[in-house]
Amino acid sequence: MLLHIITTAGWDAAQSAGAVVPNEGDEFVHCSDRGVVHVSAGKFFCGQSGLLLLVIDPKVIEAPVRWEPVADSPLWFPHVYGPIPVAAVTEVHEFPAEPDGSFVLPDAVAVL
Repeated sequence: MLLHIITTAGWDAAQSAGAVVPNEGDEFVHCSDRGVVHVSAGKFFCGQSGLLLLVIDPKVIEAPVRWEPVADSPLWFPHVYGPIPVAAVTEVHEFPAEPDGSFVLPDAVAVL
């Protein structure tokens, strides 16, 4: 299971296009797993609203998935080097920020 944080507008666009694609200027789609998604959320989305957490089946993705380290961190993150078909998304969860701007993994995802 891979996780991807996306705005509701971004998810609407992905559904229309049939895939989640890398952001402009990026060569891959940034993903996470349950153990590190809060790090990504806190660093890049602190306090933002209108976010969704996509649960993705990596077996449905044809693009290469590479687990890569992040500079100045002991953590590794999955990067998808190409589009993630909408069909690979098995669940979509609202991903609201807590009052302090941090994020908590939805219960439904925490037990997967």
